[in-house]
Amino acid sequence: MLQSQCTSCKHIVKAHVQHCPMCNGSMKVLQQEKPKNCPRCSIPLQQQHYRNFELDQCNQCHGVWLQPDEFSVLTSEFDVYRDDKSNPQYLRPGLPKAENYLPCANCQKMMSRRNFKSISGVLIDTCLHCGVWLDEGELQSIRNFVASGGLDKAQDNKLVKHELELQALDDRISDVELMEKMLNKYSLKRIFFRGF
Repeated sequence: MLQSQCTSCKHIVKAHVQHCPMCNGSMKVLQQEKPKNCPRCSIPLQQQHYRNFELDQCNQCHGVWLQPDEFSVLTSEFDVYRDDKSNPQYLRPGLPKAENYLPCANCQKMMSRRNFKSISGVLIDTCLHCGVWLDEGELQSIRNFVASGGLDKAQDNKLVKHELELQALDDRISDVELMEKMLNKYSLKRIFFRGF
């Protein structure tokens, strides 16, 4: 059974929830201690040390399994800017060929695939409850993207998209208002009682 524990008050809930019902703190999914297998190679993952974290890594394909809190910290601007190994001269890679979806290393359900922050060019495999699978080199590519100001670019891109959507909505509202005026001007009641 899936359980979540509050990182602040340590309250346990028998479900996956984002916020603690007792103190509104953030919740962390309690992982059952079962061995994780590589989604690509189907061999057990081994513990590897990376920047104050013990990450699960495949010894064959060198992919990395990250829990949601680990992924959040390792891809944050705060952590990336403190790392001298991050290269701010990021070049967006071409998207890889289409391939089958991968099973989660923890729960074995199929993970979804998305482009990190929509513009990075790094496709990551994510399980909603368990974590993120990154192929070899993808973690460093994401960190380089963040070091190059990629999060700001992604935010700017999102703002431009919302502005265009608002303009399109404003145009549609103007069209509806014009149609309403025309319908009121030539309403059936006016025609029936007053003629043209």
